[in-house]
Amino acid sequence: MDKSPALLTDIAIENESGYQRLAMTNTAVTRPPKVRLAIRVGVTGHRPNRLGNADDSVLRERIRQVLQTVRDVGQQIAADGQAGYASGAPIFRVVSPLAEGADKMVAEEAIAIGYELQCPLPFSHTDYEHDFATPESRQQFRGLLARATAVLELDGSRESEQSENRSYEAVGRTVLRQSDILIAVWDGTRLEGQGGTAQIVGEAVQLRIPTIWIRTEPPHAACLLACAEVGGHCELHFDEFPKQLMGLLRFEPEKEHASPEGPRVDLRDDYFLEKPRTWILGVLFGVFSKVVAGSWRWPPILLKDYQRGTREEWQGAWAVSPDLPSAAKHQVEAGFLLHYTWADKLANYYANLYRSSFVLNYLLAACAVLFALRAYFDASRQEFWILAELATIILIIAVTTLGRRRRWHERWIDYRLLAEKLRQMRFLFLIGRSGKTDPVPEHESQGDPRKTWVNWHFQAVVREVGMLREKFDPLYRLAYRKLLVEHELPSQVEYHGETSRQFKLIYKRLHTLGTSLFFGTLVVCLVHFMLDFDFSAPGDRQGTFHRILVQLAAIFPAFGAALHGIVSQGDFHQVARRSAAMYDWLSGIVAQVKVGQEAPSAEVLGELAEKAAEVMGAELIDWRVAFQDKPLVFPS
Repeated sequence: MDKSPALLTDIAIENESGYQRLAMTNTAVTRPPKVRLAIRVGVTGHRPNRLGNADDSVLRERIRQVLQTVRDVGQQIAADGQAGYASGAPIFRVVSPLAEGADKMVAEEAIAIGYELQCPLPFSHTDYEHDFATPESRQQFRGLLARATAVLELDGSRESEQSENRSYEAVGRTVLRQSDILIAVWDGTRLEGQGGTAQIVGEAVQLRIPTIWIRTEPPHAACLLACAEVGGHCELHFDEFPKQLMGLLRFEPEKEHASPEGPRVDLRDDYFLEKPRTWILGVLFGVFSKVVAGSWRWPPILLKDYQRGTREEWQGAWAVSPDLPSAAKHQVEAGFLLHYTWADKLANYYANLYRSSFVLNYLLAACAVLFALRAYFDASRQEFWILAELATIILIIAVTTLGRRRRWHERWIDYRLLAEKLRQMRFLFLIGRSGKTDPVPEHESQGDPRKTWVNWHFQAVVREVGMLREKFDPLYRLAYRKLLVEHELPSQVEYHGETSRQFKLIYKRLHTLGTSLFFGTLVVCLVHFMLDFDFSAPGDRQGTFHRILVQLAAIFPAFGAALHGIVSQGDFHQVARRSAAMYDWLSGIVAQVKVGQEAPSAEVLGELAEKAAEVMGAELIDWRVAFQDKPLVFPS
């Protein structure tokens, strides 16, 4: 077994007054962790005043049928060793605001067959109790809430009818964000107010969340709703539901398609077989960048303990906002830190290997030209120069072949995508969000990142973590705003500002030097030409000066081409341009948050956080599109 650093793995959870406290322990982990299968079933539906004609026993039986179908499919997936999930019983979770009527009914039936309960509430739980008409119903609400593994109390308001409707809309959308499947107990009426069942069903269908519509009239038939091609929705037979659920949760690798380095393959299995890296092998790119740009630190050779380095980074973030509840920070760390650690450190490792390899290849190719000329002009050491050229060519072939076989380039891209999605969850999760679907450029017809193992694994992690356990009171919102505007967004602004400056400088200097070498070749050729016709010049055409000029005329363009190849492969100009644009975009969002209210609503904070994540995600997809067609190739 690897004697690798201990990493965070085990999370002990104990219930305390309806909330959960997380205690973290360390055990040795030598592979990136898989996650248990978790399936989240949300609920929306009518209150008792719209269920007057319902047959309670039949309706409950229909609800149990849907919930049991979910369990059957989940257990089938969990039993499949090729499905990609960790061993252990799957987690079945119902997400319900517990309103009287459908919400409460689905929650009770789910708990009865072993589901966890998680509850987003539109108001604080004490305020929400006013929605329950009788002491008995309030007691039932308290009893269900006490069994919940997570309760998220939103900051809804009853100041006016409009604000109250917005509060119910907010909790409905929170249910959708936390759901893989939605059960809708609905009478089919489309003309309802803001936040009503019809609106939530419509949004679920548009988001392509599998939605089971159970009619409120006996015999309470159930069907699967699907997004129609021209607005609205269409109804599918319930038998289609298990197939759709299987497709949602069981990862099917995207079909292989051609790329410059051969067929693209699914790297999921490779990722889960990775080991911690102690040494940084790809240091050449860091050294090269330091020499060219002059202001970066020299790259380290030894890596820190994976967990310790990431924990120090995250503790720096928490220190900015000390009023943020420790339970919320612990939940984020317990859910995402270890997964982010592996993806981030491995992405850095393979990025350094890939970048160092193409820098080495281009420079060695130029050196091969130099060695060949030296073998011709230095007859006394001809064998040495021939062997040097041979060794250079063999090294280029070995590095390129190894890099292509080990897929350094693809691993770097996939692992970086995963790491950045997990990094964003550090601030999105704390405001009850998980980000929107990544936008995909129209010209990116193949390799849709939403259909890759990266997105599958990310969604599996999010599902397993579940819902935040907090109360969005003014103190929490103020602490979250401080974290967002004084660390999370500024740290990204600073990163992109520095990246833009450094890569612009590298591009400018390499481009200038490469171009100068070509013009230097012109000067050498002119000098050589003039000397050839200068009959008064001492010596002959085989003299020392002639040999130097011939070698310079070949070496200058060889190294000039190598530098331009490095510029093209590294895409320094485009990276600098994208980072400059990101600097402006994120700076604008920071300014927007700062000029707003001191403690804006959770809805406003969530929208701004999602907007920032969306901008970062778009830049990440743009980066992926640019680099996926720049594999490690033989220099030419």
